[in-house]
Amino acid sequence: MRSVQDILAEMKPLMGSLDAEERKKLNALEEELKTLQMTTENKAAAKVWYEEGLGEIEKSITHIEHELKIRDQLKEVADILPLSYIAKNYFGKSAAWLYQRINGNKVCGKVYTLNREEVDTFNRALKEIGNKISSLSITS
Repeated sequence: MRSVQDILAEMKPLMGSLDAEERKKLNALEEELKTLQMTTENKAAAKVWYEEGLGEIEKSITHIEHELKIRDQLKEVADILPLSYIAKNYFGKSAAWLYQRINGNKVCGKVYTLNREEVDTFNRALKEIGNKISSLSITS
């Protein structure tokens, strides 16, 4: 008979999956967990495991809200912003790098967005570019 910890460890990577086979496996593991004669310690460990999972979900939701907020703010001007210029001159990175962070793309299994310092750098870039454009005047 497997331990509660073994079952929980096997369940962890399956949590939140939308894959039908993985969901089926997760459901089977949950059923197996229910059939165990759980001690008070096992129940406490399972409770902690579920609470930690809820904490991870909360972090994920906050992360998603953050990336949507950035994308939403740039929505109206994304076509006219010189994102490749900003990426190269303010971050020393490629345009793809900046697009990945703005869109919250998954890279090597991890979702990346702009952190607080990068948001500050981006805002500084927007202000500097805006000032340059507003002071520009073409003469004939």
